[in-house]
Amino acid sequence: KVVLQQATATADNQKKKETPSKKDTQGLIRYIRRRQVTMTSKRKSNMLSLLALLPTTSAFYVPGVRPLTFSEGDEVPLKVNSMTSIKTQLPKDYYRLPFCQPSGGPKMASENLGEFLTGNKIQSSPYTLNMLRDKYCQVLCQVIPDETEAELLTYHINNGYHNNWIIDNLPSASLGLNDSGQKQKHYAGGFPIGFTDTSTEEAYVYNHVNIVVDFHQYNPSQDGFRIVSFAVEPMSVEH
Repeated sequence: KVVLQQATATADNQKKKETPSKKDTQGLIRYIRRRQVTMTSKRKSNMLSLLALLPTTSAFYVPGVRPLTFSEGDEVPLKVNSMTSIKTQLPKDYYRLPFCQPSGGPKMASENLGEFLTGNKIQSSPYTLNMLRDKYCQVLCQVIPDETEAELLTYHINNGYHNNWIIDNLPSASLGLNDSGQKQKHYAGGFPIGFTDTSTEEAYVYNHVNIVVDFHQYNPSQDGFRIVSFAVEPMSVEH
């Protein structure tokens, strides 16, 4: 009996030791909270040290992509790229059709392997634009296509070919009318070279264009302007 009593008493003592008192529980909670604060402080310190070790960098432009700065009256070059069609998926040279050409003939704006592999062929154009100078009803050239050229134009119009013009590495948007008769810009695929009258199935070429160029003065204290976008509104006018 004595042994059993001692064993029972020992077990009771062990249970009492395993069950912490209220004071011990509160102390444990305070210890855990201090550890959490210490670990959080260490993380913040390590983050600050990491940020301090990061090297400083400066922004840069990819060659040929940096926007140009124009002063008032400066010429703004307009370039033409290959014509494209979602029907044929075959790009065609812009001057394949009887469009107006620059004096001395078109010149390649850039020549690299990647450009040819992607079907791009960027060339000069006869259009003359000047910063902050509006122009109205300016005749570019007058071309009367022969029968072969007319058939070529009809083929490309019926196959939905679009012109792709470029100003300062920015592609042209197309400005036209939506279903409600309001003007709307489209920012993909350039603008069509003509349209087909669904009632007569005759093809008409867009022989007039309105070119709208958007710009901003990036530094008000300096005489410098940059192109931010431009749109072309094609029209077909009977002469």
